[in-house]
Amino acid sequence: MTHSANEPIQNAAVILAAWRDFRRHWSSLVVFEAAFKLLEAWLLAPLIAVALAVVMSRAGHVALSDWDILDFLLTPFGLMYVGLFGTFTAASMLFQQAGVMTLVARTEDRGKPSSASLLVSVVSLAWRVIQLGAIKLGLLVLTSVPFVVLLGLTYFVFLSKHDINFYLAERPPVYWLAVGMGAMVTLAAGVVGLMLAIRWSFALPILLFEQASPRDALQGSAARVVGIRWRIAGLLLGWQFGILLLGTGLNAGFQLIATRLPEGVTENPRILMLLLILRGVLLAGISAAATLGHALFIRQLYLVRGAQLGMSSASSPDFESTQPASVPVRMRRQVFVALAVLVCLPIVVWAGLSQRDLTRPKVQVTAHRGHARLAPENTRSAIQAAIHSGADYAEIDVELTADGQIVLLHDRDLKRVTGDSRRIENVTYAELQKLDAGSWFSSNFAEERIPTLLEIIDLSRGQIKLNIELKTSGSDPRLAREVSRILRETKFENDCIVTSFNHNALLDVRRSNPNIRTGIIIATAVGDVTRLESEVLSIRADWLTDTLLRSARRRGLEVHVWTVNDERQMVRLMMRGVDNILTSDPDLLIHVRQQWSNLTDAEELVLASRILLGLE
Repeated sequence: MTHSANEPIQNAAVILAAWRDFRRHWSSLVVFEAAFKLLEAWLLAPLIAVALAVVMSRAGHVALSDWDILDFLLTPFGLMYVGLFGTFTAASMLFQQAGVMTLVARTEDRGKPSSASLLVSVVSLAWRVIQLGAIKLGLLVLTSVPFVVLLGLTYFVFLSKHDINFYLAERPPVYWLAVGMGAMVTLAAGVVGLMLAIRWSFALPILLFEQASPRDALQGSAARVVGIRWRIAGLLLGWQFGILLLGTGLNAGFQLIATRLPEGVTENPRILMLLLILRGVLLAGISAAATLGHALFIRQLYLVRGAQLGMSSASSPDFESTQPASVPVRMRRQVFVALAVLVCLPIVVWAGLSQRDLTRPKVQVTAHRGHARLAPENTRSAIQAAIHSGADYAEIDVELTADGQIVLLHDRDLKRVTGDSRRIENVTYAELQKLDAGSWFSSNFAEERIPTLLEIIDLSRGQIKLNIELKTSGSDPRLAREVSRILRETKFENDCIVTSFNHNALLDVRRSNPNIRTGIIIATAVGDVTRLESEVLSIRADWLTDTLLRSARRRGLEVHVWTVNDERQMVRLMMRGVDNILTSDPDLLIHVRQQWSNLTDAEELVLASRILLGLE
């Protein structure tokens, strides 16, 4: 079939051809997708981890938490790591697409390839694929610099006068102005990024099938997409958007069906496990479809455009009606065995669990900033409400006043909780006592004042433990020393932990008072944070991985997770065995914990499954 360079590409024909590619090769594509995920998990990820460990050891670090990351990234070793990590990540995505394209192309040209020959083909191109990924990443970073600078300037001009929490809570007009400008800058950056992605869309197949260098592949792709950019964008974006809608629809439909099942059915552990497996399979299938579809579409677009331009290196795509190849009997048996294992293994696990009744330590409950849903945060009333709820800990934030008093405050200024624009380090304790710290929450707390750490220790003693977070990020070493002194003089060391985002601040605490347990707060980190000098890891919920949890267990560290207010997430974390959960809703967490207190392992999993499926 011949094509003219001026003839528009018909996306419907491209979609049909890609679908036929998938029908012919679905078994090989599915096996490749699964194998690549295993390779990524067991080889590529460890390689990246090793590279990081080497770079960080050269820089004299074992791990970095939030406040230290930026300083590290601005060093030559940090920039080296960013380049390595970004290149490996980009190359990993390209390898996955390259495998799909190569598999389909070799099957059409030479029959079904063996797994070994396919692997050799992809590995032989490894260096050029890595180079392509590095060049694309470098160009993308350079292009993004102006937008990052504009976002930084927007924040500095409009949102730097007060603590960011004030703007998030009160949302004054200047906040919406900054949000609008930030949204426009982000949208512009997204459009530019999309245009670059479309400009480079043919680079990988040109690299694979025309033996071009990475630079020539990028230049060739830019030349070939001229005049058809919007058609490429429409097809690729439409596919990803359609996959998103399909996944959302399937998940909603699954949820609806699960909630309509008879109650007796949803109490059966085997059925619950099958429902969870089915949903997992559906989500995995949707994820695989997004990746496979993208690669198959790119290949067909490349072939069509090559035929239009009369390029001999690009063979004509097959838009003719073709019957899909029949699935071999052996493949059918393998698929059947795999499905049987998936179905039977959970049943065996359930049977074993139903015979066990193990007692696990119950998770401890920390009320975030006191019981901040019932009373103004970091006040006596909030701590009293946390005590009344039955929480094990109350998390509080401490800072220094101008005259060296340790008081409870989260933000770097007083604007959000008192209306006073001054920073806490510029206000004396006497001035602070004149400010109303409760009316912002409710008129019922109009007489509330910002308390001192000593007051809260007296209130908490024998009733609740404290998680004391140092809020100065280590910039004022007096805070760590003063907190250590107060805890020593009040003999409160055994009833608290001292936490901070800044590891140096915690080292100051340990040097001042070795009897105090410390915890490093982690929102993001680089390296093995379990090697930092700390007894507790306080980890953001979405950053906790099974690997990190196992490593913490091996080193005897407590794992605290913040800030969790969703019942399903609470259940997941309790099942994973974390030691402490920080929540703004301690009543809910205590209720969930009580549900688990007298259950066997099998009953716990039934309840967990019902909650995860939305049946509770």
